[in-house]
Formats: sequence, structure tokens, C-alpha cells
Amino acid sequence: MTDKLVKTPEAQLAATSTPTYVRVGDHRGTEHIQREDLQMPRLGLAQGLSPEIMPGDPKYIEGLAIGKMFNNLTKEIYGNGPLDFCVVRADPPRGIEFFPLEQGGGIKDFNVPLSDPRLQFGPNGEKPVATKFYDFVIMLLPTQELIALSFKVTGIKVAKQLNALIKMRNAPLFAGKYKLSSVMTKNKSGTFAIFQVANAEWVDELTYHRAEAIYEVLKDKTIHFEREMGDEATTFDPEAL
Repeated sequence: MTDKLVKTPEAQLAATSTPTYVRVGDHRGTEHIQREDLQMPRLGLAQGLSPEIMPGDPKYIEGLAIGKMFNNLTKEIYGNGPLDFCVVRADPPRGIEFFPLEQGGGIKDFNVPLSDPRLQFGPNGEKPVATKFYDFVIMLLPTQELIALSFKVTGIKVAKQLNALIKMRNAPLFAGKYKLSSVMTKNKSGTFAIFQVANAEWVDELTYHRAEAIYEVLKDKTIHFEREMGDEATTFDPEAL
């Protein structure tokens, strides 16, 4: 990686080995916590208005800067990468409509059909009121950390590139290794950070079987990916759709 990982106290705790005095397999008190009760961490990309870079905001992450990747749950900072990963789940694209920010934001319709006019530009250039997403669950390597990776608008080209790299292998979804980086770019709306993906080699055999097991567990599960503040007020780029 080109950047040294920055571990916040939350990330340091998550990465700490289980103490010797804690008996392996003892899960007392956690029996009621089911998979659907867990938050899937999201791999974020800090932008100019991201709450994670705003001191005083509850989501603030010390040391995070524009263009850096981060874990929104553990608050670990990944820098610009590249991060090695394999894909354990790739969802079909979906449309989501949000309430306007002036109405408090939040999801209005979680299942907007891709043919719905809400995802289209109006006849006079009016912006869509819904946003198209490509969602993945990836496993970071070599840590085997699971994290959600979501693409929208200007990131859709990158999502399609990743899908193409996956299909070109002519192998199971989880067999390939890829690299994820962040780069700065700009369009008529300004300068901002985007993800960048690149092909790498195949995963090793142990990783393959681990990823295969996770794929089998997740393939039929409903996962509600967290949507970040601002998804309902995205800057739209017609060339990216």
C-alpha cells in the first residue's frame, strides 16, 4: 500500500487478539444478536463535505483527509491504497429514492425499478430524483475483513469495470484478486475523489475456500447497505449513467 494504515482506538480494539483468559467459543450474552442485527461496515471515501472530516461531527475521524478511504464502523483509515480484495457478493444494480435534504433526508423508496422515470433526466435537464447504486461485499486481504463497497453516479463506470474484470475470469465471483485505490478527479461540478479498480492475480487456495464459504452464507441474505448522507443530493454527471 502507498499509505500507512491509521488505526483509531475503535480499529485497534477490533484488531486486537482475544485475550488468553477469554475461553474460545464462549458467546454468553450475545445469543440474541443475529446476523440481521449487525451493521455491515462500509468502505467510505472522504469528500469535501463528508461529516467524517468535520471536527465536532459525531462521525468525525481524526486524521482523515479528503480523498482517503476509511471504514465507517471501526474508523480505520486506509489512505489512498491500493487495497487488495476479493468479491464475495455482487448485487444487481438498484434504484433508491431519497427524501430531499430540506425534508430531513432518508430513504423514501428502496426499490425503484431501473426503468422508472425517477432515475432519468427530465426533458429540460432536470436531475433524477432517484439514485442508481451498484453494491458489493468485498473481503480485504490479507486481513479477511468484510466491508461493503458501493458505487453511485460518477462511480458507476468503476462498478462496471469491476464487473467486467470479474466476468473476464470465467470463474467463481470470489476467485479473483483486485486492487482498490482512490484518486482525485474533476468535472464541471468541481474536484472530488473516486474509487479506482485494477486486476490482480488469483486468490490463494485458503482464501478461496474462506471466500467461498462467505459467499454461500451471504448469497440469499437481504443486506441493507448503509447510505451515506448526501446520497439524496448527489451531483449528477450524465456521462456517468
